[in-house]
Amino acid sequence: MDYIKDAMVFDPNFPYRMFVSKSRQMYLHSHDFLEINYVKEGEGYYLIEEREYEIRQGDIFIINNQERHMAVHDGGLMLEVIVFDPAFLWERMQGYQFLEPFFNRSAVFTNCIRREEEGYGKLLEAVVNIRSEYEEKRQGWELFVKSWTQLFMAQLYRIYLISQDKTERKEARYKTFTRLQPVLDYIHEHYLEQLELDELARVAMMNKSYLCSCFKNTLHMRIFEYIDQLRINRACMLLSTTSESITDIAMLTGFNSVSYFNRIFKKVRGISPGNYRKNQI
Repeated sequence: MDYIKDAMVFDPNFPYRMFVSKSRQMYLHSHDFLEINYVKEGEGYYLIEEREYEIRQGDIFIINNQERHMAVHDGGLMLEVIVFDPAFLWERMQGYQFLEPFFNRSAVFTNCIRREEEGYGKLLEAVVNIRSEYEEKRQGWELFVKSWTQLFMAQLYRIYLISQDKTERKEARYKTFTRLQPVLDYIHEHYLEQLELDELARVAMMNKSYLCSCFKNTLHMRIFEYIDQLRINRACMLLSTTSESITDIAMLTGFNSVSYFNRIFKKVRGISPGNYRKNQI
């Protein structure tokens, strides 16, 4: 079925947005970010890939960065929408595992969490607190928004673990995060050093081809894109808190070439390292 891929521009320093949507969607679409919908008012039905869900007030929907979807309604539907870059929660070690409910499509998977389901109340509490911090924007609001989003994801993770059959859960987690955890931990410990694929394959105890495939299918980015993301996050901290030259920061964060550092930085953050530093002053 035909669909459109939507684009959204985020603040490069905080790739996160929250807004209310009342518009009618006239086409299937997908996007490069993760989405949480809270149904404030109205009804209708949601088409998400090959599934159709009845929409009820209070429902919470989660949609990943590959799923084609469309909310169908008569104009009375009001959705509170949260969208964020998947990397938003990957900056901290092991944060990646809590994104599993967005990507693990087991036999019991559902995009919809309803009010009567166990654990729903804590999800709603997180959404309410995210809304409060995002709207009021008091000092430190970004950290509160990120923390409440992490709590939402931790609760969602718990709900999905409970819903999965124990045998299925053990197999699914072994094939994804458990298999990759040693190499992810190793990357987080050594990402400022020069890393080679052969070395990472030995840590993961996989051949190179399988490691690359498993990593891409699970985390939805290539291994060295992930490493570049970590290095750029470190570079942002150094640009904001030190007077080191951009050349020195490139070297300190594992980049052998300043031109490559500049190119990757702009790709990840949307601006050059120099302009990023100016914006922090």
